Amino acid sequence: MIRMPATSGMRRPHFLGILTVVAVCMAAAGCMGSWAMRGTRLGYNKSVSYTASQEMLLNIVRMRYGETPTFLDMPSVVSQTEASMVGAGAQKSAFQGALDGAFNLRDRPTITYAPRTGEDMGASMIKPLKAEAILDVSPGDDTRIFLLAFVDSINGVRNSPQATSPASRTLEDNEEYRDGVDLFIGLQNRGAVRMRVAELDEKPQGSPLSAKHLIATDMLAAAENDFVFQMTGDQAVLLKRSRFLAMTVVPDAVDAADVHELARIFRLQPGRTAYRVKSQEDDEVDLNAESAAGDPPLLVEDVATPLAMAGGGAAELLPSPENPVVQSVPETSPGSMEPRDILSINVRSGYQVLAFLSKGVDVPEPHVRRGVAPMFKALDGRPFNGHRLTRGLFHVCVQKHRPLRCDTAVYYRGYWFYIPDDDVQSRTTLNYVKLVIDIRSESGDTPVLTLPVN
Repeated sequence: MIRMPATSGMRRPHFLGILTVVAVCMAAAGCMGSWAMRGTRLGYNKSVSYTASQEMLLNIVRMRYGETPTFLDMPSVVSQTEASMVGAGAQKSAFQGALDGAFNLRDRPTITYAPRTGEDMGASMIKPLKAEAILDVSPGDDTRIFLLAFVDSINGVRNSPQATSPASRTLEDNEEYRDGVDLFIGLQNRGAVRMRVAELDEKPQGSPLSAKHLIATDMLAAAENDFVFQMTGDQAVLLKRSRFLAMTVVPDAVDAADVHELARIFRLQPGRTAYRVKSQEDDEVDLNAESAAGDPPLLVEDVATPLAMAGGGAAELLPSPENPVVQSVPETSPGSMEPRDILSINVRSGYQVLAFLSKGVDVPEPHVRRGVAPMFKALDGRPFNGHRLTRGLFHVCVQKHRPLRCDTAVYYRGYWFYIPDDDVQSRTTLNYVKLVIDIRSESGDTPVLTLPVN
């Protein structure tokens, strides 16, 4: 009988342990990418979204205290996942597992920060939007947020423009403007009013031409350059074809009471089915008319002629005009404006939007007593509650201790400023403003701060 050594019975398990280690390493190499994505992608997504909302809320709170906003963009997140095996694949006893070691999986992200400055800050925060931006706004609550937060005035009806500066202390109410916005949203929701792209042939170019001299190539060349020929008898006039934004009214709703009320509030000509929409900054100003209406009259007194003064003799005095007549031009206020067929919209910048929303931030009583946060007054000098401007749109609560149930919270000046979980409107407004400002952000030549996270 041949008796085997006592250790020979361990060779096969030892060999199986090595095979198991090799199999685990090969499987890890093949599945590491999918494991890393499932374990890190959603986590990074949630963190980026939450911290971006926190940053936006913090900037709004800062502006309530008269400070300027600061943004720190995150252009990239580079995540490296490493796998390693520590220990041997031997088996010490029959009751131990196949592996005698540790399998490590480690995520090593590298986060890049870039302060938003220069052209990037100007594009996203300082440059105002155009009225045509309303065409890209979804009907419903998004339109209401845009009109209440991003619009300064419509046809002279003001949405408290003083509230768009952190340094403002005197505010005016915006009740009439809010009534007009509520009417517009109601009409839009039932399909009576829409925002459309319209075309209009206007501004004749040059003198009329003989229609019989026109050929097909002339018409095609005009169409390619946004021109069109209008035939009138045996003559043709070249017109400029322009595309613009228009607010259209369904013919069946022209005589509706709420449509007439909308026209009254925003100084529109009633009975029309289309109104041209344009940015107020595009309105042309007649300087001659402004000068005649606003400059003080020039009173002509006795004037010495230059010829007499040059001769060194006595100055010849010209008589003053007899009974000079000075016609005063009455001042026009937004309430006395003539009805128009144009909807002139003054749209705010991102900086002005954040300053306006900051009026809806609660301030702790100790900060009010010490004068840390500015308080507001109305045009007549009485105290004014800034929450009246942003009610139903945006509200930020404050308390000393960290809130338990909140959507977004930031710690600032010893207090927690937060949006409650059940305040869906404030959360929607914050995210919508963040989206619009981020879309307008442009990549510029800014310094980059790269932080490896261990």
